[in-house]
Amino acid sequence: MNRIHAALCLLVGSLISLAAAEPPPPGHDESVFGKRLAYHKIEGVGPCIAAEVVGNRLYAIGQGNLYALDIATPQQPKRLGTLSGLGTTRQLTIKDKIAYVTARQDGLWLVDISDPAKPTLLSHYDTVEMATGIWVSGGLAYIATRCYGVEVVDVSDPRHPRHVSMLKTGEAQSCWTRDGLLYIGDWVPKKLLIADVKNPRQPVLVGEAPLDGYGDGGCLRGNYCFAATGHHSRAPDKAAAEGKGHGLDIYDVSNPVQPVFVSRVKFPALYSIFNDMWGARVAGDHCVVADTHNGLFVVNIRDIAKPVIVAHALLPVAPKWKLPDSVGGVALADGVIYAAGIGTGLYVIPAPGLAQPVRPEPDHPPTLTALPDTPAEDPAFDIYRPGGQVGAVTVQGDVAWAACGAAGVQAVRLGERMEPLALHRGAHDVSYVSCLSNRLFTAEGSGGMAIYDIGADLRLTERGRLQVPGQGVKQVVVPAPGRFALLHCGGASVYIADVQNPTQPQLVFKDSQVGLFYGDQLVNQLFAGRYLVAYWHRSGPAWYDISGAQPVMAGNTPDTSLFGWTDGACPLSDKLLITKRGKYFLLEPNERRNASDLPGYGVKGLHLAGRPSTDGKTLAIASRHNRTVLVLDIAETTHPKLKRAYNLSGHPGACDFWNGRVLIPAGYQGLLLERRPPAPRMVP
Repeated sequence: MNRIHAALCLLVGSLISLAAAEPPPPGHDESVFGKRLAYHKIEGVGPCIAAEVVGNRLYAIGQGNLYALDIATPQQPKRLGTLSGLGTTRQLTIKDKIAYVTARQDGLWLVDISDPAKPTLLSHYDTVEMATGIWVSGGLAYIATRCYGVEVVDVSDPRHPRHVSMLKTGEAQSCWTRDGLLYIGDWVPKKLLIADVKNPRQPVLVGEAPLDGYGDGGCLRGNYCFAATGHHSRAPDKAAAEGKGHGLDIYDVSNPVQPVFVSRVKFPALYSIFNDMWGARVAGDHCVVADTHNGLFVVNIRDIAKPVIVAHALLPVAPKWKLPDSVGGVALADGVIYAAGIGTGLYVIPAPGLAQPVRPEPDHPPTLTALPDTPAEDPAFDIYRPGGQVGAVTVQGDVAWAACGAAGVQAVRLGERMEPLALHRGAHDVSYVSCLSNRLFTAEGSGGMAIYDIGADLRLTERGRLQVPGQGVKQVVVPAPGRFALLHCGGASVYIADVQNPTQPQLVFKDSQVGLFYGDQLVNQLFAGRYLVAYWHRSGPAWYDISGAQPVMAGNTPDTSLFGWTDGACPLSDKLLITKRGKYFLLEPNERRNASDLPGYGVKGLHLAGRPSTDGKTLAIASRHNRTVLVLDIAETTHPKLKRAYNLSGHPGACDFWNGRVLIPAGYQGLLLERRPPAPRMVP
């Protein structure tokens, strides 16, 4: 938690620093950072964040688009084809004529590029969390999902990707692999991590090494690992560390358990939180490093112990940031570097003698063993496996409505055994579901918010749909009496929609605050007859007043200590129950006192963190990050008692209750209903 708090502190400081920053000088000192390289922009290509070269083709992504270009003449790329609608694109890798595109909260896209003039979508995969880094080895994809670690996915059938396992790390930004070893750029912890993934179902960390800056992208050649770093260095003094983490660290990884530091080069000091990503590509005697607004640097590595910066390039100033455009990624061809400009476009940087195509490292991918046809019984739970990621559940009588990702929204009968009753696919992956009387509201990503009537046979009839331009809908709640829906969209936006007329829902309010949303942070209750609530990770609960003609922001519950991204909120009678600092607190509607001054309630020796839910007497706290569920007796709210605790393989969301039993939407583990009587399972 200290690391998370530190990261949030840095985030706030960076916003102030960037707002006051002056544009840097026209170029870096050539006596230190090598000659400045010229560039020209590729016409017909919009802002880009990543690029890859395969043979005489260049591929790039940005703002939801995938571009394919002919580079038979490397300095004169010609656009061949484009595919749009890929969400918040972030990283790209190519294997066997398939482009694998991560898109943060929009998951992973697999695109057929066998005909580059007509890229075709093969499939979409609903990742456990924000899909950031990507690497493919054999039939396995490794997806860095930030605070949740690295997700391993079976892509041997590219039309039907399947979840395999999860490796928990500090904050995985990027990853790359070879011969069953996975290398990870660990963000705030400033580490290079190494994991053994020879058994993909049970990945395990085996080695680590300190980086002199925040970890992100890198690559391998032979026994050496090249890790790009950024933000702040490891210097103990804050002033000495501020912005001085940019550089390239080189490690000998011939023994992955004990990586050995070889050498390092440093780039100019810089701190910009808005475009903070860096990566490296090695070919021949040079390593080319993308370093956001610093541009890119060419490092001669002929003498691996004494690397030398020999050239650099700065992109044109992006009006949006009043800084040189940020280089999101680089790709290499014969005598040419391609730079992805996040704000302005894709660039050709002539670099004769400095750039050549990357030669893929020889790789012996691990083999994925088959699972048994019949999963073993779980003594604690009856488990329903819908074939997708169960992100949310709501109970109506003896029926559970479950948001099952790619498997749509499903109605499941609750009893001694759970039985499927109805299935509706939706327009896209279904990540959340809310029920109000005979009406169902679903969050369907790029498909928007859907409104359905529930028939007597549990069939769903669509009444209306609301799409948010440029942003997928991740969560929707519609508290009684049901005039307004509260929506979480994209990475960090909250909207309020008027749904009185379900056939024509309309957006009437938007709020964006500092920090990303992880998990389901919207509260499904109207407080004091007027307040909707979203629990922002950084700024705490926000109270939205809907009593007037238009919704307005009433304010946030302040706090002298930072809220954490593992915390959450739920209603308890007419109060808001929040988790923070290992306890829970009860807030009055539109609470404006400092939350740190309010009494907190907890269990001695137990840290309470996660998304809470309650039936009034029992409190279930689900931690997606830790994969745990704590069940507490809160009949006496000031003296909670631990009843039982579960350690899961899946990532649980907010729980619901049925006949005194806890119902858990546990991600790819399925929908879990406690058996009667619940078998205790203590977290180690």
